[in-house]
Amino acid sequence: MLDSSGGVVELRESRGGTIPENGSVLSGTGKAARWLLAHAKPRKKINISTNITADGAPLAPGTGVVNGGPRFLSNGELDITAYHEGFVWPENPEFYYRFGVRRNLRTLAGVTPMGNLLPVAVDGRQPGYSVGASFEESARIMQALGAEEAVNLDGGGSTTITIGEELMNRPSDSTGKRSIGDAVVVLP
Repeated sequence: MLDSSGGVVELRESRGGTIPENGSVLSGTGKAARWLLAHAKPRKKINISTNITADGAPLAPGTGVVNGGPRFLSNGELDITAYHEGFVWPENPEFYYRFGVRRNLRTLAGVTPMGNLLPVAVDGRQPGYSVGASFEESARIMQALGAEEAVNLDGGGSTTITIGEELMNRPSDSTGKRSIGDAVVVLP
């Protein structure tokens, strides 16, 4: 956990918890996690420098980046890029089955040919109401809604869409909405 000046406030080895106002979370896996454990000590300052490009060009100031995948649609056609994006692990075929073939809750985003954003939540784990969707079913949902491009974002129990303060879907957790560390926020 970093404060607004990049000072390490707390080191956590588990997910969750509050983020300091105007602060941020720096996380890593594998070698990056080991580096953080060795160097991100409370009261130390971490200097972060990023250089993000898209198609070889720097992103415009103020541009946000959202992690997600795999892609589901390209030019209005099914184009599920799970293998290319690393969601298929030959050494563990069960992972792709559990994540992509089996029906799960999904958070999807698409763009129509007119440039309109389509945020979509697919509820699940609620027999009699919704059981979720596979990758292919998710792609077809986005196609049916008129998306030209579409991608899978986060899913599972964190799948939630709100408009203002109103919850628009039915999260699967028995406690209702789950605390999350990031969100896509669309402002007028």
